[in-house]
Amino acid sequence: MRVYYRGPDALVTDERLVWRAAAPQTFAVRELHRVGRARAAVSDPRSGGAVAIAVGLGAAAVAGWAVAGPLVGGALGAMAMIALLVAVTARQLRRVHMWQVHATYRGVVTVIYQSTDERVFNQVTRALMRAIEDGRPIPTGRDLAIA
Repeated sequence: MRVYYRGPDALVTDERLVWRAAAPQTFAVRELHRVGRARAAVSDPRSGGAVAIAVGLGAAAVAGWAVAGPLVGGALGAMAMIALLVAVTARQLRRVHMWQVHATYRGVVTVIYQSTDERVFNQVTRALMRAIEDGRPIPTGRDLAIA
């Protein structure tokens, strides 16, 4: 068995691709067809906390307006608006690029590998392409027409 890439998140051999995600998946290299790469921008899930704080401040502003008066409610409302503005801006700045390898595997188009690290992603995809190319049958020359 020839190993093309061995890393913490993937293993590429001449027979299979093992994607070591939360739930590891194994794909037979011979059954991969129409392999392609794609990039998607995804929001960082950690930025959801700032939005939750802004919503909480908004609720506190409404309660503060009703209980303590317009001065306290207005101050909390202004803080909620600033927090929401910061949360939305930070969410836009924290976009993460997710690199994906799509392929038709057993008749179904599926994501066979993805990573946020472009360097590792390129290493895995190069190894996968070498494994696919090396797995192709070698032409014997018998299929050539003689003129």
